[in-house]
Amino acid sequence: MKALRRVVGNTVISLIGQVITWASTLLLTIAYGRFLGDFKFGELFFALSFVLLVGFPLEFGFNQQLTRDVAQKPELATHYLWNTLLLKGLLWMALYAVMLVFCRQLGYSREQWVLVAICGLTLLSTGMTNAFASLHYAAGRVVFPVVGTILEKGLAALIGFPLLRFGAGVESMAFILLGCSLANSIWQGIWFFRLEGLHLPLDRDLMRELLRSGLPFLAYGVLGVIYYRIDTVLLSLMTTTEVVGWYGAGYRLFDTLIFLPSLVIGAVMYPVFSKLTLTSERELKVAIEKSLNFLLFCVLPIATGLIVIAPAIIGFLYHRAEFLHTIPVLQALAPGLVFLYINSVVSTILISTRQEKKITIMAAAALVFNLGLNLLLIPRYQQIGAAAVTSLTELLLLGIGLAFIPRRLLPIGSLRTGLKALLASLVMALAIYPLGTFNIFLILSVALVVYLVAATLLGAIPREDMRALAHAVRNKSQRSPPPAPASRPDDRQDRLPAARHPSSNLGGQAASASKQTNRQPYRQREH
Repeated sequence: MKALRRVVGNTVISLIGQVITWASTLLLTIAYGRFLGDFKFGELFFALSFVLLVGFPLEFGFNQQLTRDVAQKPELATHYLWNTLLLKGLLWMALYAVMLVFCRQLGYSREQWVLVAICGLTLLSTGMTNAFASLHYAAGRVVFPVVGTILEKGLAALIGFPLLRFGAGVESMAFILLGCSLANSIWQGIWFFRLEGLHLPLDRDLMRELLRSGLPFLAYGVLGVIYYRIDTVLLSLMTTTEVVGWYGAGYRLFDTLIFLPSLVIGAVMYPVFSKLTLTSERELKVAIEKSLNFLLFCVLPIATGLIVIAPAIIGFLYHRAEFLHTIPVLQALAPGLVFLYINSVVSTILISTRQEKKITIMAAAALVFNLGLNLLLIPRYQQIGAAAVTSLTELLLLGIGLAFIPRRLLPIGSLRTGLKALLASLVMALAIYPLGTFNIFLILSVALVVYLVAATLLGAIPREDMRALAHAVRNKSQRSPPPAPASRPDDRQDRLPAARHPSSNLGGQAASASKQTNRQPYRQREH
């Protein structure tokens, strides 16, 4: 129950932070569409995607290892940090030169080259930020990455929206994103060094081990980033900048909606999965099912709503006639959101159980499929074809991933929750479809009420889950923090992972409830 309270607490903190950051990102996306127009939006979206496409090694291969290994060995946090930052810095210098040369050689305009140069600097800042965040998550200190993200996204919206409204260009916006990313990195770094110390333990053996053990992650990153970002580059080469803007306007919304798996799985449950692999496979499966139940309960109505009221959403956000071309993009991306949520759990299971070599096979298959289908569909259907290929690629990954998961860990119990949530979502769709011309806030309010009522009547969330969650929240609110024991600055016994204490495992409570009733991160998000 102690670990369950910790998970609930971290999730609540992260959800509050995510609501703020999601609103800030949405506000900034609205500003891009309304004040930049489709052409300038296309230029900025291309620069962000191009930098991520070339700069993938800075993320893949390091952050996942940091969270997993430090969750299991917290005393090595500082050791891992400095060696990882050194490797990231060296990699960034090489990648920065490569992306500038590539952009020039591919014949892009000077303005696009400048945007890539600025966003390339943001890539380094984000790389450092993610290293700090991975270590905070491993130690269960969710509040520091959450506040840092609020600081970054909130400042970007507060500064960027008025500047764009009064005529600022895309270069100014790129500099704002860079400054806000640096603010996040500085915030998280200060708190990490206050808690862990400033000593500098460089270790060549550890760096070699990070590079060696990171090869499966890196290979997956190479393939994964290509098939997730190549569509934007192909659109820029095979169509027009306006088409890239239409696609980017839909994809940015799709990208903002992946916050739940990033939050629930990447930030909160990934360390828990990693610890439970060392203690109890039965409790691990329970944790997997509970996580997937929650994600399915949330994503199915979101995806359904995107399909049914896409015209109202795009009309409210962008207020420009040219963005009508974004409506089918959003509708084609919606099914992929469901597959992506499930894939976040599947890939995390494989990584937590040290089967990361299998995700390389998944990425290779997805790359061949994605690239071939994009080359076939983009010339015919442009932005709609690219969106459909994204969803189909997620479906392919889901099928392969489920085949790779050990049968004993398959979350079979989540099928019932998924079916009930799908039925409730269809009821919601029937209720809001006739309201397509009404105010978007009225539509969303009706959708929320109808879905919750239908889901409750269908029992979409198991009662034991609701009881366990309510009990954990009630105990957390009534529990006063114990006095801090006196300790030396380097004494880390108070930060040992919960999995080392059998009485505090997440799965312990969940497994007990189960007896009574018999019942993902591989994407890089844009700045």
